[in-house]
Amino acid sequence: MKGLKKSLDCIKNPKLQLTKNQMGYYYFLLGILYSESNIHQSENYMQKAIYFGLKFKQNIAIAKLNLAIYSLSKGNKKKAELLLSEAKKMDIRGLLHDQIQIIKIQMKKMNLGDKQNPYIRKNYLK
Repeated sequence: MKGLKKSLDCIKNPKLQLTKNQMGYYYFLLGILYSESNIHQSENYMQKAIYFGLKFKQNIAIAKLNLAIYSLSKGNKKKAELLLSEAKKMDIRGLLHDQIQIIKIQMKKMNLGDKQNPYIRKNYLK
């Protein structure tokens, strides 16, 4: 990741230095780079990557999967479901099948509510 950051830092003005497709992948790589440290910034980069265009369906699926995770973390389940279904359609080789299933399981756990969710610790004070 250090090498990726160093390479991306060499691009000072992407609008002047890169073509439209290159800008899509520039923002895609920035989104991946910041996905662990700054989720809000990573979301913005992934949205820009989709806007500028990614050539391969698998890359679009990865970007939409990341956006679904961000939407779910904000509590927007409907948008997350929509993005997950789009990611599933774009994932023609099935490489993201396991990750999509894990996110769907997490969404089901969120839908159970506080009373039925066995993973939420309850404090009973009497």
